[in-house]
Amino acid sequence: MAAGAIQGGGWWGKRPAMRISPPPRRRTSVVPKILLALLLLFVGLLIWLGIRDTEVPTQRIEQDVTNEALAG
Repeated sequence: MAAGAIQGGGWWGKRPAMRISPPPRRRTSVVPKILLALLLLFVGLLIWLGIRDTEVPTQRIEQDVTNEALAG
């Protein structure tokens, strides 16, 4: 080769440039998702039980207040 020539050949000695590939994706387990769903359901159930109307309607209790019942 002459001095000052553009070096175009000689690629056989070089390693190809490493391409940056994304890291292999680990398969996410289904178990944490199920546990999270159950936890959310449980918290929702607790909230529902807390805001539910638990007051018993008042009822009139009739008592026999006649003299016969008191004397008896």
